[in-house]
Amino acid sequence: MRHLLGLLAAALVAAAPAAALACGGLFCNNSQPVNQAAERILFARDGERTVMHVRLTWDGPPTEFGWLLPVPDDVEVGLSSEQLFTVLDRLYAPIFTLTTEFEEGCGFGRGAGADAGAFPGAVDGENGGGGGVQVLSRQAIGPFDTSVIKADDVVPLRAWLDENGYGIPEGTDDLLVPYIEAGAAFVALRLLPNAESREVQPIKLTFTSDQPVVPIRPTAVAAEPDMGVIVHVLGEHRAIPENFLHVRINEAAIDWPGGGQNYADVVSQAADEAGGQAFATDYAGASNGLRGSLTVYDEGFIEQVRAARSFQDLEEIVWRFQGDDDLARILPGVIAGPEGFDATDFLACPWCYDGEREDITVDGAALAMQIEEGINPPRVDLERLIGEHPYLTRLYSTLSSHEMTQDPLFAQNPDLDAVSNRYNATQFIRCGSDGDFDFDNATIETDSGLRFRLAGGANPNVIQRQAGETVRGEGVPAARVIEQHLVAGQPMVQSDRTAEIADSMAGDDSGCDCDASDGSSPAAALALLALLGLVRRRR
Repeated sequence: MRHLLGLLAAALVAAAPAAALACGGLFCNNSQPVNQAAERILFARDGERTVMHVRLTWDGPPTEFGWLLPVPDDVEVGLSSEQLFTVLDRLYAPIFTLTTEFEEGCGFGRGAGADAGAFPGAVDGENGGGGGVQVLSRQAIGPFDTSVIKADDVVPLRAWLDENGYGIPEGTDDLLVPYIEAGAAFVALRLLPNAESREVQPIKLTFTSDQPVVPIRPTAVAAEPDMGVIVHVLGEHRAIPENFLHVRINEAAIDWPGGGQNYADVVSQAADEAGGQAFATDYAGASNGLRGSLTVYDEGFIEQVRAARSFQDLEEIVWRFQGDDDLARILPGVIAGPEGFDATDFLACPWCYDGEREDITVDGAALAMQIEEGINPPRVDLERLIGEHPYLTRLYSTLSSHEMTQDPLFAQNPDLDAVSNRYNATQFIRCGSDGDFDFDNATIETDSGLRFRLAGGANPNVIQRQAGETVRGEGVPAARVIEQHLVAGQPMVQSDRTAEIADSMAGDDSGCDCDASDGSSPAAALALLALLGLVRRRR
């Protein structure tokens, strides 16, 4: 029995405009950090139609992969690029940078005059079937057996899915009925018989629509707590959540010494403080950094690949494969070796096979064909699409099943400011009573003006969550500002706790007049960093 991995539903209700759609997935898991487990989506307009790229992930048996996507019935299905989402994360995921300043007059290396430095961290998702079901199309697309179906009732839809090996959790029917009654079709994906789990890749959907929407309600059946959703919108202006609230986080709740690794937890708690339905903006600004970032392989390179018969033939050009997740997915399928050879293990450590590489063969023709037909075309089309839209917005939220009561809609507002994905703070190391630097009680000040003191070298205000509940930092506000965005003008602020947070976390910034220490550890180690320009002194 196949598992239904994802369920996306079109918000095509009466009296509402047609909408672009996407979802975090019916069987989403949240066992990894946000940038791994969160469902990722990219929306863009292409003429009169909407294009949606969705990243699919699956690490189970290939026979158990299945994915169901309610869509408008004029949908066209194609392949997308894993590299797209890799680049989106690399360029636009939040980055937390902590710069350290040492107080003059105490500690080591007095007057070193080192310039600013940073300690960055990044938080850095079958043609069979019963009556009442129309099979509008069926085709093999990449590794997928793809069907577009339409049902006039949930009973025959369930029967078709059951007969074709898609498992649906109990309690799903009532959630599907509104979408079936609204006339939505469904894209059903499963892997072709000879495909492997590693071949699951992002897909592209194109259809007529007026507005992007994440139809999250059906996902409530089997959603993990704090299911992450990352929505990217290419457009003319900054994208906003139209019917969800918007939050600006309390940066004093971030684990700055840990590189902001609890960012997802802070956003989750901030959304809960806004009633459970709110997005934070990770980035809003020019999309030109994305232009030219997708690799399109030229004919000369493809001909070199086509001529390869052994891995040794590829070695001179294989460096170009590095960091290309789409090629990494394909390569194991075109490499063979002696009995017992494991292509995935080999590619993880080719140098471990010294003396054996001459026996490892490559189907260069098959690899070249996949580059020409499966890798290059989506990237060429994406580069065109990116070039036509000057603005990119990245929004992030988490939702638990009880919060999935309405589908978040997205619009654009030309009047809003850009948002950087870079968060900066300065750590001030002061002189302790013994004349040495007091590292355990340093003070951190964020660019937003919040100031707090560390305790034992750690931020006592850090928020951490587990299984959808706050387990550390209860009572610490996660949302600095809760607001409702509009399609024009500035947001309507519902709550602004900036002054309250600043008052509650204000730290003592007194200095001291003290002599230099003898440079013992850890001061001696930090003295070296100062000389290397990785810290600076505060005058």
